[in-house]
Amino acid sequence: MFRFYNMIKSKKSTFRAIDKRYFRNFVCKNIIRKSLICLTFFIYHSHIIGQGQGISFSASLQEVYDNSNILQISEKKTEIINTLKDGINSAWWPSINILGGYTWMSNDINVSQQYKTLLAPFDEYFDRNIISQEIGKLIYNFLGDKSFTVPIINNQWASIDAVITYPIFAGGKRLAATKIGNELMNIGKLEHLQVSDGIFLSWVEIYYGYQLSKQYEIVKKENYNSLKNHFEEVVSFQANGIANQMDYLVAKVAMDEAEREYKSAQRHCVLLKYSFCNIMGHDSTCNYYPISSFFIYKNIPELDWFIQNYHNSPIVKILYSKNKVAKNTIKINQGDYLPVIAIFGKQNLASYNMPQNLSPRSTMGATLTWTIFDGLARKQRVKQSKIELEINKKQYNEAEKQLKASIHKAYYELLDAEQNIKTLSSTLEMTEELIRIRKVAYSEGMATASEVVDALLANSKVQLLQLSAYYQYDLMLATLLTLCGMPEYFEKWSIEQ
Repeated sequence: MFRFYNMIKSKKSTFRAIDKRYFRNFVCKNIIRKSLICLTFFIYHSHIIGQGQGISFSASLQEVYDNSNILQISEKKTEIINTLKDGINSAWWPSINILGGYTWMSNDINVSQQYKTLLAPFDEYFDRNIISQEIGKLIYNFLGDKSFTVPIINNQWASIDAVITYPIFAGGKRLAATKIGNELMNIGKLEHLQVSDGIFLSWVEIYYGYQLSKQYEIVKKENYNSLKNHFEEVVSFQANGIANQMDYLVAKVAMDEAEREYKSAQRHCVLLKYSFCNIMGHDSTCNYYPISSFFIYKNIPELDWFIQNYHNSPIVKILYSKNKVAKNTIKINQGDYLPVIAIFGKQNLASYNMPQNLSPRSTMGATLTWTIFDGLARKQRVKQSKIELEINKKQYNEAEKQLKASIHKAYYELLDAEQNIKTLSSTLEMTEELIRIRKVAYSEGMATASEVVDALLANSKVQLLQLSAYYQYDLMLATLLTLCGMPEYFEKWSIEQ
């Protein structure tokens, strides 16, 4: 009993000595830790380089843009809107038409005239004397009811004419239509930008998600190797009669579980690799891997800065342009109450059996068209366009509210992730020191195998939590910048970190 007390006492003395050495070497510990991290990172990337080719976030994003079918479809839609705008602007140009036709009629068009009607003015002259009366009788008897015919148009005729029409006043509808065309073109560009921003945010999630998966795999592997070494140590101690069966079972179960998690991390990494390569336009056999690391931007602006810049969001700009379209639609419908004035000109190019005295070769003039009553159809169109304007205004206000709420949410999640990173950095140092102390204590018989396992698992858990916090920070930063319509700041801030 006395020997056992002395043994415990000597082990406690040894433990205190170890603890004192820890405080003496505290400064050196941080330097050694950072060196080990750099060495691990170098070894990891040396191993990866032998397997594939690293690609930065900006380079991979460009490949995603180049191979995105969604982005190409959006570009084609923008081209369609551009042609629609050109079609609207064509109302400012005159219209030139070629009109031609051939006509066949059952008979010719002519004019018939009776001679009796033509001789009526001579009745007074013929009544002056007997001689003139006799001459008049002879003429009337000769001509009688006879008549003569003058041909005008043949029963077959054809004509080809060129007609130019140009409206000089359309009630302001052309001005409003041109503004609508410009706004539609602006909406098309903004929708294309919105698609581009969506691809950017999705790629941030995939790129850094793949990076996170790879880092998870490294941590799981290190945890498995640490537990494996601990298990081998327990087996060695058991062979020498120092460790018991309980220590063996605890170490064995922990090692098997770590191996299972490590293999699961490997499979998850392979799955993300497929998505990573596929979205960039490569097959699953590509050897690309992410080299842009997680980062924290130290000079992150205040929340008010993001709130002030939310107007740059494509969502807000699209709704603002739609409001302008609705306003100009009202002007077009109101313009239907005004007349349309146009000038025209016609030139005959060729004709067949068309007398020039009946159809002149050149004609010019002006027309005025004014609809006085159309069954209140114009009134209903104006009323409908005003209702659509009110709907667009409410949609704009609702989008502003939701966008501000999303910015608040993303900003505070960003701050939470940053705080977690800082807190977990200190916790990670403590877990590493706890592993060292418990390993020494276990070798001295002052700790159990279960305590060593707990320390190793705690260290692994803290590393994973820190990696997740880094991922959450970068994802929330990308989300904030996308909501504000400034995703280009993401790469800029990643360089200025």
